[in-house]
Order: sequence, then structure tokens, then C-alpha cells
Amino acid sequence: MNKKEKIARLICVLLCETFAVITIIMMIVSKQYDRLLLAFATPFIILAPKTLEWIFHCKISLPVYLFGLFYAIGPMLGQCHNLYYTVSWWDKMLHISGGVMFAFLGLFLFEKYVGKDNKKTIMTAIFALCFSMAIAVLWEFCEFGADTFLGMDMQDDTVITHINSYLLNEGVGVAGSIENIEEVIVNGQVLPVKGYIDIGLTDTILDMLLETMGALVVAIIYIASKGKFAVFKKKEEAGT
Repeated sequence: MNKKEKIARLICVLLCETFAVITIIMMIVSKQYDRLLLAFATPFIILAPKTLEWIFHCKISLPVYLFGLFYAIGPMLGQCHNLYYTVSWWDKMLHISGGVMFAFLGLFLFEKYVGKDNKKTIMTAIFALCFSMAIAVLWEFCEFGADTFLGMDMQDDTVITHINSYLLNEGVGVAGSIENIEEVIVNGQVLPVKGYIDIGLTDTILDMLLETMGALVVAIIYIASKGKFAVFKKKEEAGT
């Protein structure tokens, strides 16, 4: 790794850490204590790429390293700086990015511990895809747990206008349906949306699909290149 790349990495990490610290101060001053946990966690998440390099004795290519830094501050930008609420695609973009990042990590782990050769290209790609999908599922478990036990709302709600359910029909094995839902009343209160709130189901499934798509793109590119591209390299291959 040449001197310019080292400087670029250091500058980007320092900028991200400074931004995270400023965000923490902003959250404290504005008394937004419910967002402080993520703000405090972000400086440590920013160090994740460097920590991975240290643990696995490897070097991450500069574009992927910088992409990893962006992915690290993405949730803080969304939650603490309201991009989740002002940019409709921010959350989905992060899930796609996560699918890509964890697929990269899956490729590296398989090559490191199983080996790399042309005969294992498809197997490596499948492992990377499955590894990324597993991380996506675990994250959705975390969101569900936070909403269920901590009273949070990490799983975005979707307004739907029709329902199909076996509970709506007395016949055995026959699904009933409600169409064109425009008003829902709960405990005498009319919900301020024109439809039924699904309480996160659609968001959860879509998030996992998007992460899978991101990982699938990486897997396809890896197979098409016959395993020739690598975003993680051993230190001796990357230089010091």
C-alpha cells in the first residue's frame, strides 16, 4: 500500500470520526437522548474496516474501504440527521450496500479458510451469498427484538389497502379478503392513514430481498470474473 493511499485512508477515518463526535454533541445539546446510543456506537463502527484488517492480517482495497466507512456512518446519518425520514430511499440503499459489503466479506472468509482455485469459484460465490443473507436475517431479528421488547419502531410500517387471510372466512381452507381499505378504527380512534398499517412485515421482507439482491450481484460478478477480483488481500500481496 503506497503512501498516498495510507494518507487517504487516515484522512477519511478522521473526517468520519470528527463528524460522529459532532453528532454526539448535537444529540446531547438538543436532548435527543433516544438517538445517543447509535451516535455513541458509530465511532467504533467506523473502525470496523481497520479492525478486520488487523484480525485477518489483510488489506481492503481503497474503494471498498471508503465504501465501508460510508456504510458505517450511514445509519447515524439516517437516524440522527433524519435522512431516514427525509430521503425515502436511504434505508433501502443501506440494505443493498450491506448485502454487497457482507458478500465481499463472505468471499474473503471462504478463500482464506477453504482456499481459492477455479474449481471452487461457484462454491465460493454461493457461500458469500448465503453468508450475506444470514447477516440480513440476524439484523432483522435485532430490529424485531428492539421493537418488541424496547418499544422502538425500527421496522418501518407500510400502509396497505387490502388484506387476504384465512381468519376472514369461516370456511376451511378458504381465504377471505377485504378490499379498498380507506379507514381503520382502533379503540374508537380513526387512524390518520388511508389504509391498514402492517407494523413492519412488508419492510422486513423487502429489506431482506434488497440485501439478497446486493449479495447476488457480487456473487454473479465473482463467477463471471472466474474469481479473479478480490477486495481483501493478504498483507504480503498488498504491500505495507
